[in-house]
Amino acid sequence: MLETVRRGDLAVLDALCDWHAQGLGVTLATIVHTYGSAPQEIGTLYAINARGDQAGALAGTCLGAWIRDRMSRISGARPRVETASGADGLFLPCGGRVEFLVENDPDPSHLDAWRSAMAMRTSVYRIVDAESGAYTLNPAPPRAQSLWTGRLWRGAYGPTWRVLLVGGGAVSVELALIAQSLDFAITVSEPRTELRATFPHGLATVTAAMPDDAVASMKPDCRMAVLALAHDPRLDDLALWEAAPSAAFYVGALGSKDTHFRRRARLLGLGVDPAAVARIQGPAGIAIHSRTPTEIAVAIAAALIAEKRRELPLATYRLSNPIDHEALIP
Repeated sequence: MLETVRRGDLAVLDALCDWHAQGLGVTLATIVHTYGSAPQEIGTLYAINARGDQAGALAGTCLGAWIRDRMSRISGARPRVETASGADGLFLPCGGRVEFLVENDPDPSHLDAWRSAMAMRTSVYRIVDAESGAYTLNPAPPRAQSLWTGRLWRGAYGPTWRVLLVGGGAVSVELALIAQSLDFAITVSEPRTELRATFPHGLATVTAAMPDDAVASMKPDCRMAVLALAHDPRLDDLALWEAAPSAAFYVGALGSKDTHFRRRARLLGLGVDPAAVARIQGPAGIAIHSRTPTEIAVAIAAALIAEKRRELPLATYRLSNPIDHEALIP
């Protein structure tokens, strides 16, 4: 059986809140800055409890082990800044270094509010003053960027990235496998009983809802993609009719250029706005001459990453003191 592995921000917050409820001491480490080549991006969360359980993308890695070892020697409630590099016996290419903000036992009510905001698909700034130990949450715009001053961390956190796959065929299975590893939450709309029954268990949320109903119920936002992969116009067109005018950051469909030309004509005939039709990527994915389901899935996944990075830049700034830290808090 395939088990869904979730390493994203919401999964870490779920773990932290659960551990607190069990009465376990917890430590939260956040990557606030990187130098050179680093294995994870700014804002990445890693958590560990007093029992040694871990959560986050660094769990089970050498960098996670380094944090775990370092945490065993750190006490006190005030946040600390720790820097990992090759000097610590870690293999970080190109002389890379990773700067962490480490917090012991963050306030459970703060963690719960943070988790609730994420679950409600709300973007927030998490602001931590490493000098005073104070932290708070403030609303943030969808394209917010993180900032680290050396004392103040203003981390920008948004909803989980999602992808809706229309159709439960071979391309959807392969794409779901890749998207899962990229921490997308995956939903598959498959009204056809035989394909729905054979989709690998645990790989995605599978619904029998018709594609247009599935799109509408998910309320696409700038962190959601819709892929029409059924290879059946009766299903694909329904999804595209609903998704094309939405806020989804990527809308695409399988098929040749000729197939896509006919698809666009059908949608225009149904009254879909020409600008919305024009944003549908067909054939979906980056042009890499893909042929097999796995190759097609790779091409589509690459396009999702490219568009995701273009729409929500994740760059961070590091400013030097002295600075008016109060001015950085919205």
